[in-house]
Formats: sequence, C-alpha cells, structure tokens
Amino acid sequence: MLKERKKSTDNGKESNNSSTNCYTLFLNDSKQTHSQPGKKFPKNFIRTTKYTILSFIPKNLFEQFRRLSNFYFLCVLIIQLVPQISPLLPLTSILPLSFVLIITATKEALEDYNRYQSDKKNNLEPYTIVRDAKLETISSQDICVGDIIRIQNGQQIPADLVLISTSHDEGLCYVETSNLDGETNLKVRKALSDTNKLSNAEDISLLRGSIVYETPNERLYRFNGRIVIQSKENIIHSLNHTMFLQRGSQLRNTKFIFGVCVYAGVDTKLFLNQQPPPSKFSTVEKLLNKLILFVFIFQLVICLLCAVASAFYQEIIVGDMLYLGPTVSLSIYGVRNFFTYFILFNTMIPISLWVTLEMVKVGQAKFMEFDTYMRSNVLTIDPVTGEEKEVEKGCKAKTSNLNEDLGRIQHIFSDKTGTLTENIMRFCKCSIGSDIFDEKENPGSLVRALDASRDVSSQNILLTNGTNCNKFQMIQSFLRILSLCHTVISEVDEATGNITYQSQSPDELALVHTASNNGFVFLDRRTDEILLRENGVDTSYGLLAILEFSSARRRMSVIVRTPEGAIKLLTKGADMSISCRLINDKERNAARDETLNFLKNFSREGYRTLMVAERDLTVEEYEDWKQQFFQASTSIENREEKIEAVCELIEKDLSLVGTTAIEDKLQSQVPETISYLLSAGLHIWVLTGDKQETAVNIGYSCRLFDPAMELIFINTESSEECGLILDRYIALLPPENENENVKDTQTYGQQQIQQGMNGATPGIMNMISNSLQSGSGNKTPIIDIIIPSLAIEYGLVIDGHTLTYALNDHKDKFLRLGRACKSVICCRTTPLQKALVVRVVKQSEKKISLAIGDGANDVSMIQEAHVGIGIFGKEGTQAARASDYCIHQFSHLKRLLCVHGRYSYIRVSGLIQYSFYKNMSFTLCLLWFSFSSLFTGQTIFDSWVITFYNILFTSLPPFFYGLFEKDIDEESIMENPNLYKSIQQSQILSKKSFFVWNLLGLWHSLVTFFGVKLLFVNDVMSSNGHVAGIWTLGTLVSTASILTVNVRMAIETKLWNYISLVGMIISLAAYFIMLILYAFFLPLNSNMYDIFSSQLETGSYYFTVIVIIIVAIFPDFCVKYYSRMYAPKDTQLEKERKGLKGVKEYQREMKEFNNHRA
Repeated sequence: MLKERKKSTDNGKESNNSSTNCYTLFLNDSKQTHSQPGKKFPKNFIRTTKYTILSFIPKNLFEQFRRLSNFYFLCVLIIQLVPQISPLLPLTSILPLSFVLIITATKEALEDYNRYQSDKKNNLEPYTIVRDAKLETISSQDICVGDIIRIQNGQQIPADLVLISTSHDEGLCYVETSNLDGETNLKVRKALSDTNKLSNAEDISLLRGSIVYETPNERLYRFNGRIVIQSKENIIHSLNHTMFLQRGSQLRNTKFIFGVCVYAGVDTKLFLNQQPPPSKFSTVEKLLNKLILFVFIFQLVICLLCAVASAFYQEIIVGDMLYLGPTVSLSIYGVRNFFTYFILFNTMIPISLWVTLEMVKVGQAKFMEFDTYMRSNVLTIDPVTGEEKEVEKGCKAKTSNLNEDLGRIQHIFSDKTGTLTENIMRFCKCSIGSDIFDEKENPGSLVRALDASRDVSSQNILLTNGTNCNKFQMIQSFLRILSLCHTVISEVDEATGNITYQSQSPDELALVHTASNNGFVFLDRRTDEILLRENGVDTSYGLLAILEFSSARRRMSVIVRTPEGAIKLLTKGADMSISCRLINDKERNAARDETLNFLKNFSREGYRTLMVAERDLTVEEYEDWKQQFFQASTSIENREEKIEAVCELIEKDLSLVGTTAIEDKLQSQVPETISYLLSAGLHIWVLTGDKQETAVNIGYSCRLFDPAMELIFINTESSEECGLILDRYIALLPPENENENVKDTQTYGQQQIQQGMNGATPGIMNMISNSLQSGSGNKTPIIDIIIPSLAIEYGLVIDGHTLTYALNDHKDKFLRLGRACKSVICCRTTPLQKALVVRVVKQSEKKISLAIGDGANDVSMIQEAHVGIGIFGKEGTQAARASDYCIHQFSHLKRLLCVHGRYSYIRVSGLIQYSFYKNMSFTLCLLWFSFSSLFTGQTIFDSWVITFYNILFTSLPPFFYGLFEKDIDEESIMENPNLYKSIQQSQILSKKSFFVWNLLGLWHSLVTFFGVKLLFVNDVMSSNGHVAGIWTLGTLVSTASILTVNVRMAIETKLWNYISLVGMIISLAAYFIMLILYAFFLPLNSNMYDIFSSQLETGSYYFTVIVIIIVAIFPDFCVKYYSRMYAPKDTQLEKERKGLKGVKEYQREMKEFNNHRA
C-alpha cells in the first residue's frame, strides 16, 4: 500500500485541506467538523415521500390539474356553476370529476404512505456509535458526519462510511450491494493497516487526524479522498472506493467493523442515485393527445355555430313571441349560449377514459407478471440465513404506460453478453507461444505440459528478461498471471478446507478456476501480499500496486514482487488494449504474429478472448513511478484521469505471454426467438463490445445472420473512407419504394452497378473485393467492399471506431444502409455509443424502438429507447432497475411482445376509439334536438343520466374489453409471426380509424334521434291518455343510444367470458334501475316521474327501440361481412385454417374409429 509520512507542522491538518471544493472532517472532533465556515453537513434523516399531511390536498390537486384533461373539466365545472348559463345541474360535472380526482388521489396516497413507512423504519433503525470512549446506541436519523459507527454482521450500512477497522486481521470485510446495484456477489473492502489495529471503542476514541474528500456526487463506485493520521509523524493515505461503504449495502461474513460517516442523509450515494427514471409516454398516448385536441376544436366549432344560430333565431323568430319575456342583446345572448352549448357538449371528451385507461394498463401489466410461461427458476440469497435457494420468478412490469408500444416494436437493440448468452463463462482454450491448449476437451492440459517440460531446456523461447527460457517458464508465467491478476475473493470453509471464489466478473472466475485446476491455486489476498499454492507449495507474492480495470482502459494490471525478489508487471485485457503496448522487439515477442492468428481463430469460433502479458521492472523504475502514482491517487479532483495517465507510463514495452478463449453459451431458445422476431418484421441491432469475429460467429449461431445472407463489413480508419464505402453501397441499393416489383429492383441494381463500374477510378476499383474475407478486424487504408445481390437479404457489420465516423459525419447514409439490412451488428462499442445508436435511429426513423440488456453498461441504451427491457443477469440488476419491464431470459421477449404487447395494443386502441364513439353518439343527439328548440340550449337528457352515462351505464363493457379482449388465441400468435407484422403494417389506432369511429357515432346519433322523432310526429300518447313530452323523448333517445352503443361493443368483442357478460348486464341494469326509481318515486325528480313506467306499457316504444338498434347496427354488420368475405384479416384466415385443420383431424379420427370397429 502506497503511503507517505511527513513531519507534523499544524497538528495534523494540511494547509490545502481547506479547499472549498472538498469536504473535511476531523476524527473524534465533532465540534471542529461541524463549525467549519460555509460547510453544513446534513443529518442522516431520509424522507422520500412526495407529500406531507398538510401539503397532500393542495399539492395533489395542483399535480392533477396540470393534466390538460382535468383542467378542461375544471373549467367546464366553473362555467356550469353559473345558473344563467348552465342547462344542467353542476353535479353532472362535479361527480365525474370528483370520481377521477379521488381515484387518482387514493392511488397516490397509498403509494406515498408505503414510502413513509419505509422511511420511518430506516430512520428509527438503532445503530451503535463511539462517543467518549464508549459505545452508545442512537437512531439512524441522528447519525452525523464524523460519527464513528460500529456495524455488526448482517446489519445494513446506515450512511456512507470510510472503513476504519474490521474484525479481520488483514482489515478485510465483505459487503453485499444488492440494494444498490442488484449484485448478490460479495465485494471486499479493506481498511488501512495503520487504522485496522484499532479494534475497540477506547482505541478508536484516541484516533486523531482529518479526512479530506470530494463533495457528494451520484457516482456509485467512486470515492476520492485522503486521510491524515496524526501521530509523531503525520501519515497520509490515499482513500478510494476499496475503503468506502455505501449506505444500503449489507455487512456479510464479518463479525464487526468500525467506520466513520463521511456522507449522511441526502448526501449519500444511495439517495443521490434515487432519481426517477426518465418519463416515457407511449406513442398511443401521444396520438391520443392530438386526437383530443381535434375533438376539442370540433366541439368549439359546433358551439360557435350553435351560438350564431341561436342569435339568428333570437332576432328572426323569438322577438315575435312576447310570452317568452323581454329580449336581450344579441351579442350577450350569443355569448351566453356559446357557453351553454360548451357545457352540453363537454361529454364529447370522455372524462372517465383516463381512469379506465390507467386501470386497464395496470391489469395488463399484472397479466404479464402472472404469465407462467415467462417464469424461471432463479437462485436467490435468503437475507436471514445467507443461504442460496431456488425461487420461481416471473416478468416484472416497472411501468404500465408502455404496454401498447410492446405490440408495435420495429427496432430491437440488444446487448450480447448476458442477454443473448448465459454469461456463464467456461475456459476452453488458450495459446502460449506457438502452442494451443484445449482445456475443454483435455482438462489439466496446462499442468501436464508444465510437468512434461519442467526438465526440458531445448525448446527455448525469448521471455521478458531477454534471456533464453524454456517452455516450462512460459507456461508458469501464464498460470501465474491468471492466478495473480484479478479481483476475485476467496472464501475458505474451515470445516472442509474447500475454497470458493466470488467475483463481479464471470471471466475472472473462469480464469482463476483454470489456474487452480492446473496447480496454481489462489488462496488469499491481503493488504500487501497475495498467497498462492503453486504445485502444492504455498507461495507469497508481495502486492505493490493494483492498476484497476475500467471500461476506458479495458485492461487490468498488478505489480508484484516475486519470491525471487524480482518486480513484475502482470497484465491482462482486450487485444486492442494490449497489442498496442507490446514491445517492438521480434526477439522478445517472437510468437506475436502467430498469437494474433490464434486470437482471430478463437474469435471466429465464437470465444471471448483476452491477451496476457508481463514486464520486468527495475527497482529504480518502480520507485520513480510509485511517487507519481501516489500523487495521482491522493489527488481529490480528476483522480481517475491522473491515475490513467500514470498507468500509461508503466504499462508499456510488454512481452506477450499468451491468449485465453472463454466460451459463453447462448441462452435457451435464443435462435428460435430471434428467427421469429425477424420473421415478424423487426429489425434487430446487436450492440456489443466483443471483437468482430466473435460477434459474427454469435450472429450465425443465434440466427441473426442466415447462411444465405450476404454480409457487409465496414472497417475504416478515417471519416472520408467511411463516407466513401457508404456511398458505394448506397449506390447499389434500390430506391426505397415498396411498390416496385422485384424485376424493376434487379434492373435498377444492375444499372447502378454498371454505372458505378464505368465511372469508377482505378483507385476505387481496387477497393472492390470480397468483403467476407476482410472481416478480420484489421484496419487497413484499403476499403474492402462487396456488391450485394439485390435478390437476397444481407446484414451489416461495423466496428466501434468506424461507427463513430458513421454517426457523427454520415448519419443519413448509415441509416439508409441500415434500413436495407435485415440485421446489424455493431462491434467494439462503448456504453455511450450504444445509447447514441439508439437515439439516432429512434429520432431519424420515427419508429418504435426497444433496447434490451443485462448490465450496467446497457443502462443508458435502455433509458434512451422507447421501451427498455432489463434482464436479471449474472452482472446484477442495474439494467433491470433502470428498465420499464424485466424478464429473466431473452426468449421471454417473444411472448412479451407478440402476445402481451399485441393484445395490449389491440385492447387499448379499441378502448380509446370506442370511448369517443359512444360519447359522440350520445352527445350529438343534443345537437340534433337544438334544431327543434331554436338553439336555446335546452337539453333532452336528465342531468343524472348525463352524469352516470360515462361512469356507470357504459363504463364496464369497454373496461373489460381492455382487460380480456383477444382477437386470436395465444398459440396461433406464437406459431405465426405474420400476426405481429400485420399489426405494424395496418395500425388499429390512427387518425383515419379514429375519424371512422366518430363518423359511426354520428350515424348512430342521427338514427337514434330522428328515429325516435318520427315516432313523435303523431303525438304518441301513453296508456293513461297523456301526450308524450320532452322528457319522454329524452328518455327514449337515451335508452336507444345506451342500448345501441352496448350492442356495438358486443359486436366488437371477439372473446366473451362470464366477466364481460356480467359487466354488460350490470351497466344496462344500472340504467334501467335508475329509470324505474325515477318512475315510481316522485321526490327524486318530478320531471321524470311516471315516464319510464308509461313507456313500459306502450308497445310502440318497444318497437321503436328495436327498429333503431337494427337500423343503426345494420351497416356495421354489412361492413364486417364484406371485410371477412372479400378482405379477410390474417387473424381470420388463421382461425379458419385452424378450424379446417380441426375438422380434418376429426374426420381422420372418426375414420380410424370406424375402421377399428369394422
């Protein structure tokens, strides 16, 4: 461990500790810590609730009225409170709006109450701190920065701590961070040797000094600081994430630890990372907002026309009717009637739609979670016993807003490792020098070769020190690097002596296990040494420095002192990161070219590859570098950049030792799933950090690429070359016109090829060659290009370096070529490049995209896409936590999209269009009556009928339609991918379909109103001799309208179950029960008294309602008959095919039965 001692000059406080960009705390000196000018540390109290008791009502109402729909109905309510304007009771708006507000507020209150209970539990959790040389118990909320806390095994860390000491002699402790990142594997943290000796409250209370560290930030895995321990000579140590314990992590396999609180409450990493995911709205919801705007404009136009008409009739006719009283100003009369009609026609926009939609989507999400076909057995750790157990878990819907978008996905962006593959690594092959060892077929081949070559000195090769070395030393170096250069944690079972390993990286586990199986057993890692058992002999290596892996460096190194006293740098990493750092000396890297060829062959076989190398260091080189590394590692600002620059100084002139090849198997059913999705018309992009050869091989294995498909490889060194090769390929593509036939396409392609050949310069002609042979990953100035056969499909393969040029300088060309390819693989991509690809395609193509991944490097991609899918994988649940939906296997994506997504889109689309249709059918009857009432704004419907029309009389049938509707059975969808493609090609919900549905509502309103009006031409009389009036007319119109829209719902429903039937019965029964109550109880409403009872006694009323329903619905039957007979949908054809197949099977079985009887 690097550290520095200096003379005490200012009581252990450095002058530069007062930096305003840093926090400073003083050990065991709370007064000085909290009295610093300009610095105020929060307490550890946490509140994640959105509301308080006092703020709930005003804040929740404010939030709800920010919704345009709620604000609209609030305005309607305010206008309706003016009695001179409103023709209806204010309750017609108060009750529906209150219903919507109360349902939403109740949901918000329950969610916030659960957050309050969780906060209360965490804030009152008891913890032990060191105070005045004694242990004192306080609540978590009372912990302050500078407090030294004692954590017991199994306890959660209450605040962000810097580790002081542990019960382990070497200062080690183990934590589980599943609450932070979902990773259940244990992580090791290490206390400083100078503080680890303080193991009790008395010793801890004597500790003096200060800690200077960075201000709070959300970077979960970063902590930069330094500690100054006051003694005779001040001791300065660098602090990093290996001594840092985050709030929310849990202490495991360690009796106790002491840690000093550096961040508390709202400053903790956990709190800063509790940001809500970016808000996403489905394309259906965005379209719905536009459709509502159209309806609102239509409503305003109708209101304006009615107001003008009312003023016209007031001037021409009403002036002569003196019994109506004195006339008013035409302008005042017109304005008043405008608002009157605005109130009458406000039901054109269904107020209950939003609540119904939200409830339906939640129900759809629950169906996804209950689906037994999307469940898997998962190993989980019992929080009490710490034992692993197998639990069956299913899909998890983190949001229900995007259900319908799952049914219309057109682009899928997928990670490879852990998403398409199992992320269970198996060491298969390796190369050392000019030899290949197959550990998959011959386990232990390395140790056998090591033993065989122990005494052989004839096969000399040049190694790092420039002297002749035999094969034995080369294999030994290889195994030493595998067993020393890693971050694996070892646990020894005291009873059996068995060693188990844990690591964040499955690759490292495979490497360490391979070294162990070949005689180089990793035993333990301490503060300044690593213990191995080499061929049965325990050996100690001095650990001088660890150069950690990062996604930017793509390599890891350790500097060790061997038992012989030599200082060595041991490195492993990606070939791109290691090959450029090899020493340019043929004698010292004699097998370099041969090793690179082995690497390519391993990649073509689909293996994940690494290169291992080493370098001998002199004492002087190491000491000089050590000082620079110390300065970089103790800096507070830009520490990562400084450390990386210092690492570059020593990670050079490496001598190549060998390569490794690790297998990562495909998950079950991945090829079948990808084949189905491609057949369903989806474009699949695989974005991976793997080498090109590995990615292409996996592409063939998972059927992303078909053997008959021609591949286009794009690997360039400059933006100009990238643009040139894209231009050449685009010139060979046919126009983007789907109506052209194949013959025209082929003719066009041949003409373009010939023109390109004739116009090409000799330099360009030299660039045209067989691209399939150029996909090795080598980047040369010569661009290899093929001429794709336009009669077949082809795929695109591009590396990360070229992708940068394509996205920045040639975006449109790249997208044009990508559209022409059925599948695309982007290799060597960084997490930011993944997100950028998704953003560019999403914004340019205007099509619904989905991103799926399993690791932290996929989070930005998942959040960028329209829909993000996370897989619970071996790399933790970072992706799952940031996603919209979580699944356990890639194969579940097929059912999630094509069954649940497809059903959700059909259900939501039908629900929205039907809701507007039924309201339009009902409301327009008021418009037609205005022609009979001289546009006075008189209503024919009772206020309570209008009130309950949306929330009771017509609400349950569309609600159950949105939950249970199925246009075809699940088995047919899973067998026929064209059923998913047909949804994409013919949108169920569009501006055109919405217009058709509202046109249907117009037709039904005309038939309903004027059909009833015809009955009243001859003044129909009831059985008691009374002539029917306005309320009789209105009751009959409302009855016919409600029955018609419910019958229309019945026609639209393709899957009936007892719940749907009961829902329709309840809706109709509620309406008729209300009419009966009106008819027999005078106090309820004098206008409606005895109306319905009289209608029940008059046969013409029955006849009218039946005729109206038949006439209104007849065109629907005609259209559906024509559609089924002459333009059938894919679902109808599939049903008939299955029905015919069932008949044939029945006939065959009967024939066999009869033959058997005969």
